[in-house]
Amino acid sequence: MRILIAMILLVLSPITLACADEVRTNHTPFAKLNGSDRYMRHFELFAPKMLGEFYLTSIYLYQKNQLHVSLSFKDAFTYPDHNEAYISLNQESLDAYEIYLNYSTTEDGALVMCGGNIIKKSINDLLNAKKPKEVVPLPPKPQPER
Repeated sequence: MRILIAMILLVLSPITLACADEVRTNHTPFAKLNGSDRYMRHFELFAPKMLGEFYLTSIYLYQKNQLHVSLSFKDAFTYPDHNEAYISLNQESLDAYEIYLNYSTTEDGALVMCGGNIIKKSINDLLNAKKPKEVVPLPPKPQPER
C-alpha cells in the first residue's frame, strides 16, 4: 500500500506543480486616464501591493534634472491586489516623466534585506499595460446596535 501511494505521489507531483504555476496570477502595474483639460492630463496609477515576497513601499515621479516627487498611495477600491496614486501632468511632456515603484522586504520599507526591487516605467508603458478585471467589493457589514 505504501509503495502504491509513493508511486501515485511521484507520478502526480510534476502535474500538480505545473497546474499551480498556471493558476498563479501575476499582477502588474498599470494606469488609467482619469480625464484631461486644456493643458493637463489626470491619471490613476495602480501598483501591485506585493511583488513576489516584496511589499510596495514608495512610488516616485521623476523628470530628469527637474522633478523628484514621492507620491502618496492608498488601497485601490476596485483592484484589491493593488494600491493607487493620482497624478496630473502636462500633456505635452508626458514622455519626459518616469515612475519608480519601490518594493522592500518589510511593509514599512524601514529595512531592506537581500536588496529590494525597483520597477521603472513610463506613463505610456503603464497606460498600455494589461489591466486586471475590476472587482466590486462587498458592502461593509452593518455593526450590531448596542
